[in-house]
Amino acid sequence: MTAGPGERERQFEQLFRDHRQALLRYAARRVGSDRAEDVVADAFVVAWRRLGEVPADHQRGWLFGVASRVIANEVRSVGRRQRLAWRIARHLDLGDIEASDVGEVVRAVLARMPESYREALQLVEWDGLEPTEAAAAAGCSAAAFRVRLHRARRRLVVDYERAVGAAPEHRLSGHARTDGSAT
Repeated sequence: MTAGPGERERQFEQLFRDHRQALLRYAARRVGSDRAEDVVADAFVVAWRRLGEVPADHQRGWLFGVASRVIANEVRSVGRRQRLAWRIARHLDLGDIEASDVGEVVRAVLARMPESYREALQLVEWDGLEPTEAAAAAGCSAAAFRVRLHRARRRLVVDYERAVGAAPEHRLSGHARTDGSAT
C-alpha cells in the first residue's frame, strides 16, 4: 500500500473497517476478551506506522502476524514482571504466604515506590543488568546508582514488611534486615 497524505488516512480507515473484527476475534482467542482490544489497538498502531509495508493481497495475514508479535511481547512482559516479583520475594522468608499473594504484595509495594527506586530495581532484577550497565541506562554515575539501588532494596523490605503486618514469619532473614537486627 502506498498513499499520499489524504489517501493514507483513507487506506488506513478501510484497513481498519475491513479487518478489525477478525483481528479482535483472533486476539480474544489468544489473550481473552479483556485484553483483545489492547492487542488490536497496538496492532493497528503498527499498521499505521508501517502502512506502506502492508501487502495489498495479504492484509489480514499481515495484521494477524503483527497481533501475534504484540501478544508475544505482552507474554514476555508479564513473564518479566513475574520474575521480578519472585526475585524480590526470594529474599523474603515467605512463611505461609501463598505464591499469588507474594506477587500481589510486591506489585503493590513497587507501585508506591518513587519512580527512580522502581526503575533501579527493575533494571537490575527484571532486566538483569549489572549495576554499572543500569547506571548508564538510568543516566547517572555507577556510585549514585548503587546508592539508589541500596535505598530501593531497603525501602522494598520495609514496605513489604509493613504490608504483610511485619509478622515475624514474614520478616526478612537476618542478612537483609535494614535495622541491623537479626530475626
